[in-house]
Formats: sequence, structure tokens, C-alpha cells
Amino acid sequence: MCGIAGEVTFGKGRPSLERVSRMCERLVHRGPDEIGFYVAPQCVLGIRRLKVIGLVNGSQPVSNSTGKAFCVFNGEIYNYPELRASLERDGYVFKTNTDAEVIIHLYDQKGNAFVKDLRGMFAIAIYDDVKKRLLLTRDRAGKKPLNYTIAPDGSVVFASELHAFVSHPSVRQRVNVEAVDRFLSFRIIPAPLTIYDDVFKVEPATVLIFDEHGIEKKGYWRFDFRERETDDEQELIHKMTELVCEAVEVRLHSEVPLGALLSGGLDSSLIVSIMSRLLSEPIHTFSIGFHDREFNELHYARLVSEYCGTVHHEHIITPDSALRVINELLLNFGEPYAFPSAIATYFMNYVARQFVTVVLTGDGADEIFCGYNRYKTFDSLRESDISVEYQSVLTDGLRDSVKRRLYSKAFKEQLGDEFPVNYLRERFARTDNRMHKLNRAMQVDCNFWLPDAQLVKIDITSMANSVEVRCPMLDTKLVEFVTGIGVRHKLANGNEKQILKKVAASFLPAEIVNRRKQELAVPLEHWLTSSLRDEITRTLLSEESLSRGYFDPDRLTDFIQNYVESDSYAVWTLYILEAWHRTARAADAPFHSVETRALLHA
Repeated sequence: MCGIAGEVTFGKGRPSLERVSRMCERLVHRGPDEIGFYVAPQCVLGIRRLKVIGLVNGSQPVSNSTGKAFCVFNGEIYNYPELRASLERDGYVFKTNTDAEVIIHLYDQKGNAFVKDLRGMFAIAIYDDVKKRLLLTRDRAGKKPLNYTIAPDGSVVFASELHAFVSHPSVRQRVNVEAVDRFLSFRIIPAPLTIYDDVFKVEPATVLIFDEHGIEKKGYWRFDFRERETDDEQELIHKMTELVCEAVEVRLHSEVPLGALLSGGLDSSLIVSIMSRLLSEPIHTFSIGFHDREFNELHYARLVSEYCGTVHHEHIITPDSALRVINELLLNFGEPYAFPSAIATYFMNYVARQFVTVVLTGDGADEIFCGYNRYKTFDSLRESDISVEYQSVLTDGLRDSVKRRLYSKAFKEQLGDEFPVNYLRERFARTDNRMHKLNRAMQVDCNFWLPDAQLVKIDITSMANSVEVRCPMLDTKLVEFVTGIGVRHKLANGNEKQILKKVAASFLPAEIVNRRKQELAVPLEHWLTSSLRDEITRTLLSEESLSRGYFDPDRLTDFIQNYVESDSYAVWTLYILEAWHRTARAADAPFHSVETRALLHA
């Protein structure tokens, strides 16, 4: 794993090694082992490297055989040995032991289409000095992040994490009001938006080409939930078992210690069981727990550990320790992110880093196997507009009624006449309306919820601890098979992930396979109405918070002074927005003028 950054000017000035170096220093946690640069008259590429594969002779940036195209890359290409062998048969000569060199030679051979051959997780930047262009791309699911901005003169700056841009003069750090509104609904900011007006996320499964004429965008893959697997259930189970096992096996190649995050749920437990059968030595597993028994899954994690013979490690999270990591996490996210499960994931990786550098997880299964409890609720609704149905289920920050109550007049005016906005209508319009509504919802989730809520959490919390996370459930071969399976095999009689449970029955005890679904979470409701209430209230009712301009000060004060447990996620979302502002003090609020501020009290 790595952190990458760069600046390309296309002849409109000289790029700055000093600026790119400062950006890379902000990414040191992503790559504490090594730093590297490529410097040319129109381009500077930089990388901070975490050594996992190619410990010796695996440095980046790497060049093609003519020295005219250069690559920096964050991630792992699991099929790079096969790709390398094929390239060598075609006459390509390798100078390093890294999968990055496979990427640049494949680009040389196939052009933009090279990305279709890659099996893995990646964020890639290639500068082609012959064509005078920059290519940025991300993996199919969106496991590895990549952000960019286009300066007024047409120069492009990119980096793995948003906070790396803070030191670059081309970024104004002006807050995007639409991004704030979306965050307050969903507790995340979906791609391509970021919290800043002039910085954008590269979307998953997308290739962006920049040159002196502008930007070109091309998609190269998509999730497809149209039902096409017609085998009987036993054959489906057999094929899926083979695919899951193979997805785990290809992710076991590592030149550094490797383990697994183990929540005690079905998905992570299945991965651990398969790992333990494929490896000759006991693996290290890592779990977190709470003093609140309702949220504590340690009993199940211990059961799986004993069953699989792992070397198990645990950590108990307290409210005070959770609050202490919030600012660090917000700095790394670089924008508001209000999933409290990020706290749990952070601590799992924190414990893991003391023993290993690479971990496998079960993430991604819920989105492709219909695993979330909300799918059951959504399936029972009978509204005429499917996007209205799903937005009502998915919105767990501030609902429209709370927005109408709290938003200032100035904020509403900046959002326009359509406030409050149905942000899912356009996403559902891109799905096939002949599909089952649950397949349409999963397809929306895989293009939105999965990368922007789940995978960014996994990346940021792991990289904050210099840990590489691998997700077998999101292997392309497995995903393309599972998304074609009929929904009746996934959610049946209110029982989620049915076919995955039948696969898992050959690997795990029945107590794990048949236990009630419990999403990785923290006891937020209890914390916010007890030990954290004073801190939350003090922060949100400070003069600094009340003057931001987003909310009517009197109505926000009344809401915060009187919130109850059922308001917890709304309150936490509000708190995270304010906490982010405090970590990003240079960020400009969207309300500047005296006239605009006067509207707040109108």
C-alpha cells in the first residue's frame, strides 16, 4: 500500500517538487517505508510506500522501456505474476520486482484498456511524456481512493487523501454546500464530490485522461445485478465455494506478516476459516469489543478463533478512547465522515499493526448478498417512487423534517428551489427498471454506499495505522458471479445472505452461521446520552459552531439541548461536521458576507 501525489502542468508552468514533497509528507502514514519521486519539466510524481511485495528492488515511480511514461500506484495487483509472464513472452524486460512495473508495461502494450486486465485494488497515476497527458484510474469497486483538482491554468494536482491538498496553493478550500447537504443526509460525501468546491474524487471503475485540452472520462466496468445464473442451488453453492476460496488464496501472497480482522459475524468468520485451511501456520486475528454487552461480539469472535485455531487479539473501546481518535480520523478522511463504525475499524487495525502489516476482511458481502437489515424494510415498502422509498430507508443522518427545522435561510437559498433534494432519483434511473427492486437497490449501493461509505472507511482507518486491507468478497470474479444470482437465493423469508450461509455451513459452526445479523457498530446512542453528552453539547453550542451559517442558531440550540436517544445519529452527524471544521481551520465556510450572515437570523 502507498500514498501517491503529483502535479502536471502541460507546459503552462513548471511543476513543484517542493509542493509535491509536502503533499507526500502528509501521506507518510500510508507509506512509512520509502519515498520516491519522478521530476520532469511538466510533471512531478511522488509516492510514500508501504512495503508488502517487492521488499527489495520494488521502488516507485517506475517507467516503461523507453523512459517516456511513468507510473505511481497504490494497491495490489493479485494477478501480476501471470501478467508479468505474458509480458515477458512478448519481449518486455523487467527491472524491478514490483507489480507497478507490470502496470506501466501493460499500459505501453494496450493503452487505456490496460486497466481491464488488472485483478486487484488500485489507484493509478500514469504520466505519458510522449502524448503529454496524465491518466488517473481506480479499481472496479473503489477500494483505493484518489482525488484531484484542476487549477485555473489547466494544471492537474492529485493525491490519495484530501488533506494532502491543504498545502497546495491551487486549492481554495471553499466548502461545497451541496456536499454538506448530502453529508447531512447520508453521513458521507459521495463521489465525485468532496467537501471542497474545486477538489473531486476519481470515481470507481473510471479512467480519467487529462491533457492541455481538458479532461476525458471513460468507464471500464460496472456492477450488473441482472439475474443470469440459472443453475440449481447446489451447483451455485459449489461454484461460489470455489470462487470464495480462490479469492482468499490469491490474497495470501505477502512478503510481510499477514492476519485477519474478525468481528465474529458471518463474513469475516468465513474468510478466517478459509485462511486457516490454506495456511500451514496459525493466523493472527483481531477483534474489538465494548463494555456494553448488546454491542459486544467478542464471544462469537472467540468461538471462531478457537474453531479455526488462530492466535487471537482483542481490544475494548471506551467512550473516551473513541473521542480521542475522532480528530485523527477526520484529518485522514479530509472531510466530514460520520460513520461511528470507523472508530471500531480503526482500533481493529491499531491492534493488528502491532503484529502484522496485511489483513483480510469480510467487507463487501452485505452489498452483493443482500445482507443489510434495511433491505428487508425496503422490500416491504410499496411507494410509487422507488427512489423515495429507498431514500427514506437509507437516510440516517438528518431527515428532511429535521433539515427544514434546522437549516438557515441562507443555506436553503444556496441549495436552490429543489430543497430538500432526492439524491437517489438519478441513481435509480440508471438501473434497469425490469429488475427486482432489491437488485436495483444493491446496484445503487454498490456504486454509492459501498465505495463512499464502506470502502473509504476501510482504507482510511487501516492506512492511518499503516495496515493493508484485502477484501476477498469483492474479488471481480466472485462479484460478477454473485451479482447474477437471483435475489430469492439471497433474501428468503426475511433471512439475509441465504446462499452465503449455505456456503459457510461447510466451514463454520452452526452457532456462527445461523446467528442474528449484527452490523459492526459502536454503542453510540448510549454514549451520546451519557458520557459524551457534555462534550457534544459544548461543541455544537459554542459560538464558533452557531456562527457557521448552516443552521438557525436558536433552533439548533433547542435541538441540541433537548435531544433524546432516537436523535443520536442526527446529533453525531452534526457533531462530526463541526469537528471537521475545527480540524480544517483554513477551510472557508460557504457564508462570507455580512449580508449573508444577516439572513441567518431573518
